[in-house]
Amino acid sequence: MDPTAFDNLKTVLEGAVYDADLQGRIAVVERRDLVDLARLFREYAISFRLNDAPDPLVVCTARLSLDFAELVNERLYHGRAGCRLALLFTLPVRRSSVCALIEGTLRTIWGEERIIRQTLRFPFPHERGPYENEAVVEFARLIYEENAADLPEMVPYMVSSLEQLQLFAGQ
Repeated sequence: MDPTAFDNLKTVLEGAVYDADLQGRIAVVERRDLVDLARLFREYAISFRLNDAPDPLVVCTARLSLDFAELVNERLYHGRAGCRLALLFTLPVRRSSVCALIEGTLRTIWGEERIIRQTLRFPFPHERGPYENEAVVEFARLIYEENAADLPEMVPYMVSSLEQLQLFAGQ
């Protein structure tokens, strides 16, 4: 059986991130390859940080996912299968006002057409922080196998995002 488009895109993404790791720019800190048999959902996530980043750390997670409908379209109907790509940036912040600066930074790097969401978390009962900020950059379209060459080109933007967001870590 041929690999799915998801498998091929996952391999390209993983290779591009590990190439940057081998160059010493970043350090991979976690990798997950999940299959949810109840929902027939696949997800691949690879997390990394700047290699020489000071504390507190900013972590980028590139997450590629495929849902049941896309998998069925590819396998049963021999159609094009599309995957979703999201980039998650996690960093500690002390003030919620920093979120506007984070969003502006991500829009400058990734463009105005991207969907950017931020979620602040804190351990109860410490409502005044520090918060864990998860800033998500989503692409409002599916990514197909013919977009595979775009994935390695995105890694420098991910690294740039880490560098810029590191300025806000702990603020």
